Amino acid sequence: MANTLRDTRPQDFDTLGQRFDTSLRLIARRSIRVWFNRGRLDQVLSENVGVCPHCELLYAIDSDGRQVSSNIRTGAIDTDAYGQDLSRRPYSVRLSVLNNAAFQGAFLCDIYISQVTRRPCVTVMYGVTAGQSILGYIAADFDPASLELPVQHDLANRLAG
Repeated sequence: MANTLRDTRPQDFDTLGQRFDTSLRLIARRSIRVWFNRGRLDQVLSENVGVCPHCELLYAIDSDGRQVSSNIRTGAIDTDAYGQDLSRRPYSVRLSVLNNAAFQGAFLCDIYISQVTRRPCVTVMYGVTAGQSILGYIAADFDPASLELPVQHDLANRLAG
C-alpha cells in the first residue's frame, strides 16, 4: 500500500509532474519580471490561476520558504497569507533539495493536510529562476482526488480521517 505520493508508480508520478510542467513554467516565466513587486506578482498569479486545471490555490514562495505573494484562488485573493514562513511545511522540509530541483521543471511533494482547506493536499512546485539564480517557486495546491491517481484515494481518506 502506498504511504506517500512518491510510492505511486514512477510513471504516474512522472506523468503528473509533466501534466503541470507547461502551465507552471508559463506562470513562472511571467512572474520573473514582477517577482519583487507583490501587487504585480499577485496580479500575474490571479490572471493565470485558471491555467492549471483543478488548482485550488496558487502562491509564490522565495528560496528561504517565505511567501512572497498572496494566496490566489479563482476569483479571490487572500492578502493575509503574504509573508508567512512556509519553511517548515511538508513540501519545504529540505529547501536545499528544492533549490537543486528548481531547475528540473515541475515537481510534486508528498500529500499533507492543508492549513487552508484542512483537507488532504498535494503541492506541485516550479522553480522561478533568473539565469543561475533561484528566486523561489510557484506553488500550486491540489486535492489529490482531483488528480486521478487511484492509489492516492485511500491515502487521502486516511489523512482526512
